[in-house]
Amino acid sequence: MFRFQRLSKKKLSLALFAAIAIVSFAAAALPYPNPGEGYIQTYYSDAARTQVIGERSYGHCGESFYWGILRGYFTLTKITCGTGSPD
Repeated sequence: MFRFQRLSKKKLSLALFAAIAIVSFAAAALPYPNPGEGYIQTYYSDAARTQVIGERSYGHCGESFYWGILRGYFTLTKITCGTGSPD
């Protein structure tokens, strides 16, 4: 019985490691901004995208910022520096 529990813990550890790796790869899939570009991620409470629950920015256009809940459904908007408008 002890051996079975130990095997289950190993499987659980492996499953947890795989889940963390998948999340890490998904985060790495966001586009990297070129010089003169930035991105704003706007997060929503559900797939209908009716209620904004958080935002974050990254790139080469000013200071990076974040607020709210940064998980779930989001849109990604590319910004060109100097114009402040989306591409």
